[in-house]
This record gives sequence, structure tokens and C-alpha cells, in this order.
Amino acid sequence: MGFSIFRAAMTILICCFLVLLFLLPSAILSRFSAQANDLIDKAENALLSGDPDAAAPYCAALFALVRERMPVLERFLNHASIDALDACAAVADCAVRANDPGAAAEALAEARSVLVRIEGIELFSWNNLL
Repeated sequence: MGFSIFRAAMTILICCFLVLLFLLPSAILSRFSAQANDLIDKAENALLSGDPDAAAPYCAALFALVRERMPVLERFLNHASIDALDACAAVADCAVRANDPGAAAEALAEARSVLVRIEGIELFSWNNLL
């Protein structure tokens, strides 16, 4: 009797751990992606309006966000993808500070592309299962 209760409790605990293992990284990535995409949108809008000075804080914030979240993201994501995102954010930040809006816009577009690729690979969805 005691072993059956223990086995049932451990089975429930393992199932809860597996659910957490699938849902927690997805939630972290979704939140990070939403924040990064918002900063990319604001920076691109400022660049498109011809004001690189207004885009500078958004590019700096994107670079800081990526650097801040890198240790957490690298726990469950491919390191090369996170490094590529970091490189794009760094280039965008440097380019906008050097008053090169074309290079900054290109780096921001590449950052968005990397985010889309990471989401497509890593997010738990029915499309990924099928």
C-alpha cells in the first residue's frame, strides 16, 4: 500500500516536472521575444522617420536586453542563435551611434529574422509537433 502511494506521487511529480519543462522555456522565450520585437519596432520606426537619434535609445535597450537575458536563454536555446542575436543587437547599437541608419536598419532586420527563427524552432506548438 505504501509503495503504491509513493509510486503514484512520484508519477505525478514527474509529469508536473515534464509539463514545467515544456512550458517554462516557452513562456520565457515568448516574453523575451515580445520585448525584443517591441524595441525593434520602435527603433525601425524612428529610423524610417529619418531620426537616428530617436532610434539610439531603443537600439541600446535592445542590446542591453539581449545581454541581460543571454544567460537564461542559453540554458535552453542554441548558443549560436543567441550569439547571432547578440551580434545583430550590437551592430545595430554601434551603427545608430555612428549615424549609419542603413546599417542599423539592416542589423535590426537581421535581429528580427533571428528571433523568428528561434521562435519557430523552440516554441512549443502543434505545428512543431506535426
